[in-house]
Amino acid sequence: NRFQQDEAARSESVKQKEEEAVEEKEEKEPERQEPTEQERFIKLLYNTMLENEVDEKYANQIVDDMEKAQKPNLPFDYILADVYQKMILKFGRADGILPAKNGPRAVVFMGPTGVGKTTTIAKIASRYAMEEQKKVALLTADTYRIAAAEQLRTYANILEVPFRVVYTPEETKKAVEDFADFDYIFIDTAGHSHQNQELLDNMKALLKAIGEAAEYQTFLVLSATTKYRDLQRIAASYREVSDYQFIFTK
Repeated sequence: NRFQQDEAARSESVKQKEEEAVEEKEEKEPERQEPTEQERFIKLLYNTMLENEVDEKYANQIVDDMEKAQKPNLPFDYILADVYQKMILKFGRADGILPAKNGPRAVVFMGPTGVGKTTTIAKIASRYAMEEQKKVALLTADTYRIAAAEQLRTYANILEVPFRVVYTPEETKKAVEDFADFDYIFIDTAGHSHQNQELLDNMKALLKAIGEAAEYQTFLVLSATTKYRDLQRIAASYREVSDYQFIFTK
């Protein structure tokens, strides 16, 4: 049947044109490539920053820096180290612990429970006592957790430096006076909720007593794993206690 033959020829012609059109489109459009492992890693890091409430502006800056420095087959550790260095440059240089003009420098560590204050004190005390050969004493006003006091006592024994537990602001002042010929007195305090006004008031009284006996410096110790908004709330509540510098752990 001629009609059927013509219809078959038309169908074949349409099919051929469609195939040619698809081929032409594929030639014009570059083949979509799967994202590289590095690109997936950068996207994961970006999403993680946003989930942890890092300001989108800063997250974009970090990702832009990473993408500019991208090279094939770079290990992730290298990429993270590079990001870390760039962040440190943005933060600027920390002042650290400054020696007192006269007498000892009392250094007070405060902050929420579980951020690592006691371990941080041990590390810093070790540096000053062992590496810099300074006269160091350790005090703890954390009488809520016996384990914390014993932990600091153990560190003091290892470093062979004096250690004392103080229960009141008056005892703290007396201890600081007793160590008047030392270079540094590192003081651990009880960790507690930043919403506990009574304990914040106790901290004020403790700092007042220390200030009557020596020059002091206060550090607010915070965990870097804490949500950004929680960090802001904690920092604001401790601001009414004293001016402070930050130490970030973890």
